Amino acid sequence: MHGKGNALDKLGNHTGAIQAFDRALAIDPKYEAALYDKGLTLSNIANYAEATQYYDKALMIDPKNIHLLTDKGNALSNLGNYTEAIRYYNKAQVIDPNHSNALKEKQMLFLNL
Repeated sequence: MHGKGNALDKLGNHTGAIQAFDRALAIDPKYEAALYDKGLTLSNIANYAEATQYYDKALMIDPKNIHLLTDKGNALSNLGNYTEAIRYYNKAQVIDPNHSNALKEKQMLFLNL
């Protein structure tokens, strides 16, 4: 179901993708990749508040996942919570100082403030 969800999301069928991720999560509620990808899909449809909930669930499983940290920062930034967004970008950079996505997002955030 997880792979199907990713394929549907890439095709723009976000509702179908969310349903596929939900089916995967019904089997394993701690399936980190499905939690993360459901968060990404929710972000793709600008449902940032709900996306952060799924990023949080995935971060409980893998708190050092730099992609999760950066994407949660992106969602928080889109919600206007810039201080928290920077905190998540910084967390990603502590884990990997060369993580270009966290650095780029943080720089863009500062340019737009």
